[in-house]
Amino acid sequence: MNKPLLGQKIAVLVANGFSEKDLTLTQKAMMHTGANMRIVGMDHGLVNSWNGEGWGLNFASDQALSRALSADFDMLIVPGGQRSIEKLELTAHTRRFLSGFVETDKPVVLFEEALGLLLFAECADGLTVAGGDGLRDRAEGQGVAWSEAPYVISRNVMSGVSVEETREEFTAAVAEFLIHYGQDVDNVSGGMLEPVAA
Repeated sequence: MNKPLLGQKIAVLVANGFSEKDLTLTQKAMMHTGANMRIVGMDHGLVNSWNGEGWGLNFASDQALSRALSADFDMLIVPGGQRSIEKLELTAHTRRFLSGFVETDKPVVLFEEALGLLLFAECADGLTVAGGDGLRDRAEGQGVAWSEAPYVISRNVMSGVSVEETREEFTAAVAEFLIHYGQDVDNVSGGMLEPVAA
């Protein structure tokens, strides 16, 4: 079976309260790619997800954020979950880690509230983004272009809305984006953006 991302390491950046469905559906969509998904958490040990109604499953953190380097990974995925994003915004390590991917043109996927981390890291210059409505004013306040599309790809960054009605479509698009990026970087990064209609 063809595994287009065999040997590629994907960092999944989370803290307690991240969206369980964002992660599990992405894992399912990425299973056939051969990619090695590694959880980067605030600390070593277990990270507790949020399942939409309450605390969900625990996931083992493969690496602590304070020691994680973007140079050790090929791609980055940040699931949504307001609790997780708020915790990740408390440390400068988040800014360092995320910026490392954006500045070296490695693919970055931001689910819903995770777009806030791109704004926190102040590395969204020249990008067009999409995400939770609550982030629009913050993005535009930084001079970042906003899209009403369910998700948008701008250079090496994919961002979008991941709620119950859109999550499966979004995670399928994530897998497609990462596969295309992993196989043909010039094809994806050379253009402006690719908005997708609802």
